[in-house]
Amino acid sequence: MESIQSAAQRINLTVRDIVLKHINSSFRGLIVQGSAIKGGVVPGSSDIDYVLYVDDTGLNELGTIPAETCISLHKALSEINVHPFRYIQFSVITPKTNKFLPPIPGSYQLLAGQLLELEATNDQILQDAVASLDRLKPEVAFHPHQLLDHGEDRIERCARLMCTVVWPVVFQFLTVIHCDGIRIWNLKKHDAVLLLANEPQVGSILGSFFRSVQSYYPQEQSPEKALLLIEEGFAFLNTVKSFWMVHRTRLLSRDDTSNCLNQL
Repeated sequence: MESIQSAAQRINLTVRDIVLKHINSSFRGLIVQGSAIKGGVVPGSSDIDYVLYVDDTGLNELGTIPAETCISLHKALSEINVHPFRYIQFSVITPKTNKFLPPIPGSYQLLAGQLLELEATNDQILQDAVASLDRLKPEVAFHPHQLLDHGEDRIERCARLMCTVVWPVVFQFLTVIHCDGIRIWNLKKHDAVLLLANEPQVGSILGSFFRSVQSYYPQEQSPEKALLLIEEGFAFLNTVKSFWMVHRTRLLSRDDTSNCLNQL
């Protein structure tokens, strides 16, 4: 049986070759990031996340790669067996459209070309975490009305969406607690869960969410398990939001943010 590491390497090399074949001279670089690199893949749930860098000339007047190019890319990508990952996901960035946090050292791999900018620093990661927690609104990030849809893969999509909302908040929250974003974002998911267990107000809820994730995937055969995962995801997000509103000022007023472990 193919290991997760071998599968990731196989997919990465194939994706790289496809991109280099179909993207014209505007190509700048291609990276893969997240659990496919640092580990902690949840089979059936984790995606494999690519960032494609192109020149601004590679986008049309609407700010997208031309549709015909995307169709050609999808035809080629659709031939890839993505197991044990759920799917391949792309972000496309140019110098003008780049509003994302730079790649975090250790959590990505450069597959071809070069980065658009220097790697993220701990200060940048902390600032991004603070801004993200400030604007956290659980019922905006995951609109509950989606749960009114039923049939086909609707509940599976909702469960997957909740996972994509919760995990970045986990790492952002740990970043503001420990002030060591590079180390935090290089943790595997289960290590992040264990670390946050030291904060009982939040950690126990995250632990319940993670157990629900492990119970639901990869089979995805129980709507009840999907709804429990979503319910516990909301509980975690709302608890983090409340905690942040109460403790934000104290967390950000610490004198030595380079050595602020266990200061709560």
